[in-house]
Amino acid sequence: MLKHYYILTLIILPFVAACQDTEPNYRDQLKLSGFRAINILNPGVEIGYEWLGGNKFSTQVSAGIATNVIGKPFEKLHGYNIGLEEKYFVANKSKSWKYISLVLCHSDIKYQEKTTGIDPITNLTIVDTFTIARKTTSLAFNYGIQFYKKQLVLDINLGAGLKYRTVKHYDRTLEYKGPREPFDLHRRANVERKGIAFHLPINLQLGYRF
Repeated sequence: MLKHYYILTLIILPFVAACQDTEPNYRDQLKLSGFRAINILNPGVEIGYEWLGGNKFSTQVSAGIATNVIGKPFEKLHGYNIGLEEKYFVANKSKSWKYISLVLCHSDIKYQEKTTGIDPITNLTIVDTFTIARKTTSLAFNYGIQFYKKQLVLDINLGAGLKYRTVKHYDRTLEYKGPREPFDLHRRANVERKGIAFHLPINLQLGYRF
């Protein structure tokens, strides 16, 4: 009699297991940054890789290249950015995980800019083309949510921190003045400077987990 129950159990168990709606244990994610492509001050293409070490911690590394994705706001733009992020998940649900994280980033870009002035001899307007080198290192605390739809991932996060930036001009002969309007962010970012400033990162990433 026990033998019959044992055989019946062996037959039924595979069908029961197949009917269970279990969530696969995805540990890896590849992501593409959506906000980096439309960043008006540091446009580019950025990808990230995240590894989930458990239900509470994950580590993400990212790398990107500077390029004009939409339009051509920068002339002869080139450079890179790298980042490292450690996440701690504070709330885990089947379709969304909330987290806080510490993010360290560094970017190094160069591009050409123009300024104009008056020739003191001819009294004509002349154009001065020069190179801007901008380096930024930032450290920020982020809060984010990862939404899941099968193997698709939507990661939305924002944060606050500090950044150290240096902006240098090369081969410039004329004066480059600051912005005349408070919302001229492009010209403000081009002004030669060195120092610490507030950093308010925001990002949206689309990814695939496996």
